[in-house]
Amino acid sequence: MVSLQDEMFRKFNLDTEWAVRLISRITDGEDIAIESNAVVKQLLGLQINAEKYYFGIRKNLVEFDEVLEVQRKHIYSLRQVILSGDSESCSEQIFQYMQAVVDEIILGNVDPQKPPKTWDLAKLLDELASLGGNLLTETFKETQEEDLQSSLEQILRYGSVEVDNFVLPNMPVPPNSFRGIRKRTSSAMRWFAMCVDDTSKKGRYTNIVNLLRKYFGDFLIATYLEVLQESRHHDAYIRGIEREALLKTLDMLWKDHLVNMNKLSSAVNVRSFGHRNPLEEYKIDGCRFFISMLSATRRLTVEALLRYWSSPMESEEIFNTADQ
Repeated sequence: MVSLQDEMFRKFNLDTEWAVRLISRITDGEDIAIESNAVVKQLLGLQINAEKYYFGIRKNLVEFDEVLEVQRKHIYSLRQVILSGDSESCSEQIFQYMQAVVDEIILGNVDPQKPPKTWDLAKLLDELASLGGNLLTETFKETQEEDLQSSLEQILRYGSVEVDNFVLPNMPVPPNSFRGIRKRTSSAMRWFAMCVDDTSKKGRYTNIVNLLRKYFGDFLIATYLEVLQESRHHDAYIRGIEREALLKTLDMLWKDHLVNMNKLSSAVNVRSFGHRNPLEEYKIDGCRFFISMLSATRRLTVEALLRYWSSPMESEEIFNTADQ
């Protein structure tokens, strides 16, 4: 039994007041069951409007959840690789992280469409030196912006360069840690990925930028491998530390990302007042949040691993700061 004064009628803007007034006069306000075609039509209209309303809500929730589902699949597949992969795949993941972090620093300070003399090389060196703590600070403490500028100018005059074991002229030489076919193949694959990278900005000086990325990427990875060799720890222990760092940073930042996405889904509806589609806004900002989360994951993992071998307590401080 449904009352004509039920809240559902008012919620979906169905006019039943006329029927209530008429029935009140006839029945003197007594609760009497009413059977009428007009009432049945009102109920059918109510049911149709309610179904449309709740279907829209369900559809909206599914569309919003699809955005997060794509991100969730990527994270879970990455965790699966870390957990079930062998030691070589875990190390390769670390190398990719290191190269990606170096690429972000370099591409944030250079412009392949402008000559190297306009690049912010001083900031680039400072960011790279601070990345590895004491490991890179000591190596590049004597390197000045002018030295790197002069090195790049020399490369511009070269007709060709030997990519294998490439070193920037008059710059520190990376440690000789790329012994073994797998490590050399890994370096070659990273160089190939740079050459076919369609996401980075292109320009006249793209090749110089790629050589800069390769030099500092190989330098960082070679320094890391040298530290591992000097630590004289067993490979199983080293891989355990790497796997723990990968999982801890990924899980920690993924949880923060889920909280941010939940807040975004609640706040994005306000943008409809500005005649913008909330779903499209959610997709755009959600993608930005996800890219930022992955970047932070790579950066924190690399910093933690590089500093762990020189100061385990310092590595723990990095995680604790990120937790806060």
